[in-house]
Amino acid sequence: MAKRKTNIEAVVDLMSFSQYGVLAQLFVIDALVKVADRAAKADPATLDSPMLSGKAWVGVAKEIQFKLNQHLNQQ
Repeated sequence: MAKRKTNIEAVVDLMSFSQYGVLAQLFVIDALVKVADRAAKADPATLDSPMLSGKAWVGVAKEIQFKLNQHLNQQ
């Protein structure tokens, strides 16, 4: 049985090997932008659960949103 990939390996695979070439990279970045934007606008209290801090989830969304904006707006 093959060893399960780490999350990083799985994302690298998504970004590197696709029958659609670079379109796969655009898809992954677009998905990250949309999910980060939606989560950054959420009320943290609505995301709280025994296993997840809503405040942390919104915080990481804002961090990812910031980093993606920096990356996408580089000249």
